[in-house]
Amino acid sequence: MLSPGSAEQWYQERFGSVRVWALAAGEGAKHWDEFQEKGIIAIGWDELGDLQEFDDKREIRERIREVFGSPNPIHDTHACYQFVREMRPGDYVLAKKGGRLLLGYGVIESDYSYDHSRPTMQHVRRVRWEKTGRWPLSKERGITIKTLTNFSDDKQWLRFAFQEVMDPSPEPVPYTREEALKELFVSGEDFDHIIGALERKKNVILEGPPGVGKTFVAKRLAYCVIESKDSERVRMVQFHQSYAYEDFIQGYRPSEDGGFERRDGVFLSFCREVAANADQRYVFIIDEVNRGNLSNIFGELMMLIESDKRDPDYAVPLTYSPESEPFHVPENLYLIGMMNTADRSLAMVDYALRRRFSFHRLKPAFGTDQFRNHLNDRGVDEDLIDRIVDRFSALNQRIREDHRNLGPGFEIGHSFFCPSDDDEGLDASWYEAIVWQEIEPLLREYWFDRSDHVDGEIRKLLA
Repeated sequence: MLSPGSAEQWYQERFGSVRVWALAAGEGAKHWDEFQEKGIIAIGWDELGDLQEFDDKREIRERIREVFGSPNPIHDTHACYQFVREMRPGDYVLAKKGGRLLLGYGVIESDYSYDHSRPTMQHVRRVRWEKTGRWPLSKERGITIKTLTNFSDDKQWLRFAFQEVMDPSPEPVPYTREEALKELFVSGEDFDHIIGALERKKNVILEGPPGVGKTFVAKRLAYCVIESKDSERVRMVQFHQSYAYEDFIQGYRPSEDGGFERRDGVFLSFCREVAANADQRYVFIIDEVNRGNLSNIFGELMMLIESDKRDPDYAVPLTYSPESEPFHVPENLYLIGMMNTADRSLAMVDYALRRRFSFHRLKPAFGTDQFRNHLNDRGVDEDLIDRIVDRFSALNQRIREDHRNLGPGFEIGHSFFCPSDDDEGLDASWYEAIVWQEIEPLLREYWFDRSDHVDGEIRKLLA
C-alpha cells in the first residue's frame, strides 16, 4: 500500500539528495551471488581498461565502437560513463534480473575502481546490501532491461518498488475448490476431473463453443491450482496467426539504438521467474491455442512441456542462445489452453499437442441450477429466466442436430446472459438487445448461406 503524499515528498523523506540506480547483475543475474558475497556491484566492458582514463562520453563511445564494432553504442556508453563518473558513495542501487525481477537494494560505499585481476566484470564499486530477496514485477510495473539506469527521476515507480520490498503485501487470500464451484456453472465431478488432469498431466486444454466461459473457468482452475487469487503467479497470452517463436520463447527484436537485441519471450521470461520460486505453483494460460502455428511457436519446447520431461536432465539449448545454459520447463508450472470449437478457419490440432495435453469440453449451462440461481441473484425475473433457458436450450438442440453445417461445437454458450456487476435493467429489453447485437450476427455467420433460416431462428428467440 503506497503511503500518503506525493512521490516527490516520499523520495525526499526516504533518500534526501542521493540518487537511486538500477543495475543488472550480469546476464541472467549470474553475478548476483558474487555481488552479495563480496559486497560489490560491477559491470563488464573489460576490454576498455580503466574507465577513469576517459575524459568524457565521446571518448568512451569512440573506444566502444573501435573495440566492439558497435555502430551507435548509446546505452553501453551511458552505462560506462555513469558507473565511473556519476555514481557517488551514498547513492542507492537496486539489483535486478532483466526487467521483471528485483533482487535487493544497498548503499554504494566507495568510488569507482578498476580491478584487472578479476576474470570478468572488472569495473567495481563496494556496496552495503541492506535487503535481498526476489520480488517479481508485473508486466505493467516492469522496467528497462538496460545494464544501468538512473531511476532518480521516476519517483512514482521508486516509491512502489521500495515499499514493495520493505513492506510486502499481505499473503494472498486462499482460494478453495468450494469457492471455485460457487463461481462456476460446472459440476464438482467435472471440476475435480480437470484438476486431476492438471495434477497428472500438467497441461490441459478447455475446448467449447462461444460463450461457455472458457477464460473464466481457466482463471478459477488456475487459482485453485495455486490455492490463492494471486494474479502475479498466473500469466495469460493469446495466440494468433502471426504469433511466433520469437514472441513466445526468444528472438531478436529492434533496439533503441537502431540495431537488434536478443529478448526473451513471454513464456521463457515467465519460466525463469517460476524456476526461481520452486516452492510455489504457477499457471500459464493460452487463449486461442489452436490459432497459432504450434510447431513454430513452441519449437524445441514441445517436448519439454511434457509432465515427465520437467527436469534438468531433459534441458536443451535454445535456438537463439545455444551458448547459454540449457533450458527446461519447471515442474511447478502448469499450462491451460483454450480452444473455440466454432472457428471454421482452424485446421486440425497438431497431433504433437494432443499427446501432451488433456482435453476437456465445456458445454452451455442453460439447464443447470447454477445458471438459474445466478440470474435469480442478479434480480432477473423468473419468467425471463424461463424464456432464456427454454429458447436457447431449443436453439442449441437444433444446432447439435445440424450435422451437415454445424454440430455440438457450434452451440451458444450461457455467458452471453451472465450480466456484469455494472449491468442494470435486466429485463426483456436487455434480453432482446443481446439477441440482436450478439446472437444474431453469430447465427448469420453459422448459417451464412441460409438467411431465411436465421430470420426464423431470431423470431423463435424473440417470441
